[in-house]
Amino acid sequence: MEIHKQLAEDSGVQQSSRRSYYLRTKKLFDVWLRKLIWFPSCPKKHLVILELALFYLSQGNIDNAYNTTRILIAKDRLQTEPILNLIHGLISFDKWYSGLPKDMQVEEFDVYSEACAISIKSDGCEETGLVDDSDDNSIDDDASLSAYSSESSINNEDIDRKINKKPFLVYPKEENDPLGSEVNEDFRSIFLNTSDGPTCGLEKSLLPLRLKIPTGASNDCFDRYWQYKSAPNTSYEDAEKCLRLALHSNPPVMAALLPLIQILLLGDKLKDALDELERTCLSSTTALPFRLRGRLLEEYFNQNQVSTISSCYEEALRRDPTCSYSMERLIKMHRKGYYNTIQLLEAIALHLDSVNGKPCIWEELVLCFLRLFSDKTADYEDCIACTNTQGDQALDVFSKFSSFFFERFTRESWKARCRWWMHHHFSQNTYASETLTGDCKLLAAKAACAAHLFGPEFPYVKAAGSYIAKQESLDEVSLLVRNKQNSVRLLQTLEKLTS
Repeated sequence: MEIHKQLAEDSGVQQSSRRSYYLRTKKLFDVWLRKLIWFPSCPKKHLVILELALFYLSQGNIDNAYNTTRILIAKDRLQTEPILNLIHGLISFDKWYSGLPKDMQVEEFDVYSEACAISIKSDGCEETGLVDDSDDNSIDDDASLSAYSSESSINNEDIDRKINKKPFLVYPKEENDPLGSEVNEDFRSIFLNTSDGPTCGLEKSLLPLRLKIPTGASNDCFDRYWQYKSAPNTSYEDAEKCLRLALHSNPPVMAALLPLIQILLLGDKLKDALDELERTCLSSTTALPFRLRGRLLEEYFNQNQVSTISSCYEEALRRDPTCSYSMERLIKMHRKGYYNTIQLLEAIALHLDSVNGKPCIWEELVLCFLRLFSDKTADYEDCIACTNTQGDQALDVFSKFSSFFFERFTRESWKARCRWWMHHHFSQNTYASETLTGDCKLLAAKAACAAHLFGPEFPYVKAAGSYIAKQESLDEVSLLVRNKQNSVRLLQTLEKLTS
């Protein structure tokens, strides 16, 4: 590859020079491979052929790259080689995808960069598509529950838990193929038949496909796609087979996971995709398979798989607490009434232990405090009776204190967390850097949270209040005042419980 780079630099960037570069490099490989003919057992020969395939790929010659790696993958000793299977699987995926009509391809989609990003970043909080590719995933714009809502019911018992049924599915498979415990017979296709025609609500990072809304009675765009994906295709078969082999190798090549799920979904193989994710989740130490599995179950089975879906996002957060995507999906479930306040509080706390946090995350944490520390004392009196404190004074102190915090381990962990956050999230240096960005929404949400944790007199609360008042941000001022008036003083109360 260094020789490729040197020849490219020598040839310049003009079209004629690129042609010269291609021919010179190809001749170099021809000479190299002719010499290696005399050494049939030399392992270097396979590496040279693989480099030739990568060279073809770098020049946009997918057909030659595909044919070259296919020769390698057919050799007995290389049929199960994980990295070679990954490379051939990705090239095969690229070849099949490039055969789609151009108007159906996602312009920014790149098979190779998607796989490399997952491999390098190891499921970091900077999502490669599961957040940014779909407006549906932005909780900031969710009108179902504003950050300034007055709704404060404990555990969301007042929220209507009914959801609309999914539109019926198109082109169901007719063969007798019993699905797993999670997949009902009705859910055979990823495409939902709506009044506008077949569509799919998945992000483009999961399903890189564009389907035009039909203008009349016919649906030519979807019909052309269905015809293409249903036709037997060696490239598709190679991609599915090789990516699966790479993923199932020991150790597994996790860079193969997302491309495998993508091509299975493009082939309308929802059950196979879920089976692969379930199998990978059993042994994975990374967040990605749980995140993908949760998203698919959420899209197609949210009526009867609520606990499984939330568990997937929880496991993703445990493995990668910086995963803002999983955090935001749990918040969406909570707003629909499928995830209770205490669970959400713990998930947000775990997330904020590792990241600075978006404004919407801090706002949701404030809402959790408002719900938990309401004026409903009946649920907590039994817990108060179990403590060492006695009499009306104790009831007065803890009358607004959630029973969740009476458990000893929870008390100690939250005391430690409050002290850590005091010096990390609410320090003078942090405040100074936040005022430089001028994000009043973030300052107000964090100050409201600090008021609940440390009291309205806490320096960060006072400083943030003065700043947003000077900026005349009326909504943010209202949010902060409301929470200062209902301050719980969590750290102070926890210390009283343990004294």
